[in-house]
Amino acid sequence: MTTKTKTTAKTAQASAAPGSDGSAPMAELLLQAARHLEAASLWRIFSHRKLDGDAIGSATALFEAGVLQGKHVIWMGPDPVPPSYCFLPHTEEYVARKEHSFDSESGLYVFLDSANEDRGVKGLHGRAPRAFILNIDHHEDNTRYGTLNCVDPSASSTSELIWRLMTAAGWPITAGIAECLYTGISADTGGFVFSNTTELTYRAGADLVARGASPMKIDTAMRQTRSLAGMRLWGAALSRLTCWGQDLQFAMTWLSREDFERTGALSSDTEMLVNQPLLIRGVRFAVLLTEEEGGSEVKVSFRSKEGTVTASTVARSLGGGGHPRASAAILAQPLNQAMETIRKSVDDAYAEWVSAGR
Repeated sequence: MTTKTKTTAKTAQASAAPGSDGSAPMAELLLQAARHLEAASLWRIFSHRKLDGDAIGSATALFEAGVLQGKHVIWMGPDPVPPSYCFLPHTEEYVARKEHSFDSESGLYVFLDSANEDRGVKGLHGRAPRAFILNIDHHEDNTRYGTLNCVDPSASSTSELIWRLMTAAGWPITAGIAECLYTGISADTGGFVFSNTTELTYRAGADLVARGASPMKIDTAMRQTRSLAGMRLWGAALSRLTCWGQDLQFAMTWLSREDFERTGALSSDTEMLVNQPLLIRGVRFAVLLTEEEGGSEVKVSFRSKEGTVTASTVARSLGGGGHPRASAAILAQPLNQAMETIRKSVDDAYAEWVSAGR
């Protein structure tokens, strides 16, 4: 990580201990963020690579809020929006871009759901000294790279934080915004059932439904519109699923570039696939390896349940990160070697977890 500007270093300290229920200092930080957004005429919104429901839901909600306030809004990220989320507003205005110049000192650069500077559009390391970076996120390993950091690991999702920001600032939450935020929260909580779901999460969901979000419509769009090619890709991954460890609690599968070419599936078709092995009785830790284009890198997704080593522990041992129960890493290895590396890393992390008396 490169050295941050003095402004960034100072403000990063302010968000070191956010309130978990919207109380100070997090409520104050979110209100500060809202005031900065209100004062700026240009919002540049950035999303991380491999867009997911929370990244899209929070970005589209903020985009719509900006339009309602008469702002000039730009939204971009390294990868395209998955088709299953194109029912949300402003997805047609999204710009897929690998790099961007952060040399302007006017307007705001708004990063949503991005734990660090390297997870999205490249170029932020070379930012202008007085460029204002607004960092809103819920990942516990967020590096606080912003000028203002609204980071709350206790929040279920970045979409929940945007709901809290809009509510604190008194911004109107239209039916369209409600739909976006409900989508993001639902995606990151597995439909309000994962362990990151809190009482405040349910309150947010209820409020958004009252404002016009339709759970049935959103669930249908997110989970019941898969392509035949995508289902065939899932079939390939599930057919080679292997389990190991005490009581066969670990499960792993993989996808090669040939699998995508043969089925015609998209990279976005892998969303939620890593969760499927956790449906097997006794499995508490799931791994999905996906070979990236070119074959020189492998993306590894981890999911874990209570009662075993956390997904983030294994991911961090490999240079990745994320949430305790949902994390990821990138390995610069061929697929076969990456599978060996992952299995050893899981076994080592579990042995250390057991020795610590967990």
